[in-house]
Parts: sequence; structure tokens; C-alpha cells
Amino acid sequence: MKISLLTLLAIIMGVTLLCSEAFASSTMISVHRFKELEQKVNELGLEDLPNTLVVMDDDDTLTMMGCQGQTGANTCQYLGGPAWFSWQSGLAKDSPYCVANSFEDLLKISSLLLAINDMVYTEHDVPTVLNSLTGSKVNLIVLTARGPSNSSATARQFADLPVTGPEHMNFLELIRHNSLIGNKSQIHSIASPFMPCDEGKAKSVSYQQGIMYVAGQNKGEMLKCLLNSTESSSIKHIFFIDDTLENVKDVHAAFEDSKKYNVIAIHYMALEAHKKALTKGPMAETYQNNAKGRWDKIKKTLDLELENPALP
Repeated sequence: MKISLLTLLAIIMGVTLLCSEAFASSTMISVHRFKELEQKVNELGLEDLPNTLVVMDDDDTLTMMGCQGQTGANTCQYLGGPAWFSWQSGLAKDSPYCVANSFEDLLKISSLLLAINDMVYTEHDVPTVLNSLTGSKVNLIVLTARGPSNSSATARQFADLPVTGPEHMNFLELIRHNSLIGNKSQIHSIASPFMPCDEGKAKSVSYQQGIMYVAGQNKGEMLKCLLNSTESSSIKHIFFIDDTLENVKDVHAAFEDSKKYNVIAIHYMALEAHKKALTKGPMAETYQNNAKGRWDKIKKTLDLELENPALP
């Protein structure tokens, strides 16, 4: 039996498509050092790196509030960080440590603290790792739960962070120059804020300079939305890294049945002990008192020196 050339080509293409779809998958792993992310990505091989997207959380994954060695009781600032926010969210309103009378007020205080703080890298080699990956044409985006209202503070913090090598002036440039381009904008941003792909979502999101700002939404669904809104047709492999396990689970679940992407959702655990120390262990009371003392001084100064301080 003779098979025409067109038929043979169709069979080959069909088998190739089936193999590629069968290969698509979603996997969850954990790492204790940011350097491990680079190792996992490089396992793909050089030829696949330009088709790879690394998606990163910000707070306690890329950056954190200043904390020398993550151990100093007097130099480690929990105030304004994720562990502090989580702790405050669970406090009774009559607790002497509680800084806000409502969740909305806590969000306002958190935004104020972000606006007046610079950040440090969670690990000193974060920019080195990302420089190395982008040197191999890996794409980057940041997916943060800070919300669109904190985009200016975040951009300023990133712009103040140094990077290694002469290619980029600062961390913000490193992210922006290697991020996805909007479908309609042709720049590394989308006109923002905008409603996510599911019109039923109550909160708007933002994508500016390679950073997507969400506010309480499922990060897996928001990532899928961003991929649909950007020039991502070449992306085949996605590495998502976040210090919050629930976000890792959400991304894994969102892409579990994907036939287009191979996704590795990574739980970043380098700061686990640091975060738990605020509420558990022998130093918890000291850390809590220090956080309270810092806030009391800030609030007192604002009340004394400003006619109408932006305090809830």
C-alpha cells in the first residue's frame, strides 16, 4: 500500500502534536535556596530556555523588609512584611498589638509602610540568578498580591535595588526588559488597571513594567489571564516560585490539565523559619514588641508633625 507524501506528513504532525500534548504537565516541588530555581530551569537545556517563563512572587520571595541575617532581634524588621500582615489579620481588635480597627484600615497602613520602606533581597544572589537566566533568553514576570494601588511603591523599591553586571541599571530594568509584551500595547505593560479575563471578578488588576499586581485573586487564574493578554505564544515552560504554599497549589491546579504548558510550581522555603519566628518560638514576644514599638513611634511622629496625617 502506497502512502502519499501529504498523508505521511499529516501522520508525523499528528504524532508530534500528541506527544507534545502528552508531555505537558504541572508539578509541585519545594526549594530552600533561590539558586535552586536556576538549576531547575537549566535542566531544560539551552534550546528550550527562550521558550521559558519564570514567574515570581515579590514579598519574601524576591524581596523582604530589612533583616540582617534574618536573626537580629533589634535589626530584623517584621513591621510591614507578609508575616506581620498575617499576624495582624488574626489579632483581636482589643489586642494591645493590633494597629487597625478593620481589614480595610490594615490595608491602608500596609500601603503606607510599603511607601516609606526600601526592600532588600531575600538572598544576595537573587539578581545574579536572574541575570544568568535572562542571559540565556529566559523570560521573567513578577506576580504580586500587593494590588494595583501599590504599583508606584513597588516600582520605586525595585528601581532602588542594585543588580550585577552592566546590562541593567537596576532590578526594575532587569525585570522590565525581559518580561512579556502586551498584545495591544507593544510594551512591557498593559493599560491599567483592567478587569481580569473573568468579567465576574470584583477586583481589577494591573500589569506594569513586567509586574502583575493582583489583590486576593487566585494567582493561577490570574497567570492564565496574563498569558492570554500578552505575546506569550512561544512560551512552553513555566516556572512559578512563591513563598506561600496556597499560591503554589493554586498555580499547580490551574495548569494541571493544560496541554499547552509544562508548569513547575515551586514553594520557596528559605524564609520559613524567619516568618514563623514572629508568632512561635522563644523570640516571638521580642519580635512582636519591636514591631509594635516601631509602629507606635511612626504613628506618634505623624500625629505630631502633620496637620492631617494619612492614617486610618
